[in-house]
Amino acid sequence: MLKKILGSIGLAVLLPLGCLAQISEGTKQSIATGKGLNVPRSGVFWTSPTEQPGVIGDFYIDSLWRDGDVKLVKPVAQIGGLESDTIAGVEIRYNVLNDELEVLADKAKKDIRVIRGSQLKSFKTNNGLGEVEYVNLASFDPNGEAKGFGAVLASGKITFARVYKTKITKPNYNPGFGTGEKNTVVRLTTDYYLLSGSGVQKISLSKKSLLAAMADKKQEVEQYLKESNPDLKDEAQVASLIQFYNSK
Repeated sequence: MLKKILGSIGLAVLLPLGCLAQISEGTKQSIATGKGLNVPRSGVFWTSPTEQPGVIGDFYIDSLWRDGDVKLVKPVAQIGGLESDTIAGVEIRYNVLNDELEVLADKAKKDIRVIRGSQLKSFKTNNGLGEVEYVNLASFDPNGEAKGFGAVLASGKITFARVYKTKITKPNYNPGFGTGEKNTVVRLTTDYYLLSGSGVQKISLSKKSLLAAMADKKQEVEQYLKESNPDLKDEAQVASLIQFYNSK
């Protein structure tokens, strides 16, 4: 409990203004609908969640608040003046559309703060079935240009991740006929990536794509495929293949 209290206090006080540097898709949507930019509250370095008027659909990897830990790109001052790149024991959820990690700073007051995705290296949550780590693709990109967060399915020399993206459908309402959708509709989609020190590589769950990505151990991988005959459309079985590759 003490850890959670201290973490929540830290949320309200000390985070750099750099967390507000990038404009998210949700904020752009707010600008387009006349809501303007979302600005920091007085006296704190955290913003409130970006408003999304006229936008409906799926925004969160998991819409429920989950206990989690956060790893920041750079250390920041915490309680007592010490610097740390970790905030532990807080309730969080990730908004894919806005690229914002929402933090429940005070449940009773419904006080929600956010950390911009550009300031996050990774975060972990427990979804009730076990702990899941989400990593920032930019951390694996030498140019830091890759976007999005992925759930780690296998890790080691290469990391296999399910990465979440948004598919946005613009309004197509026809007032003359009274048909179509008046709102912007958001849906989540997923892609698969291999992450390593050499960069970020999007893959398909197919033998051809996977063999190309693991060409340096092609013989061992082909032998594994022959003996195990995994279903390469099943991400769990692909994760086992990646773990095999990482063990060699």
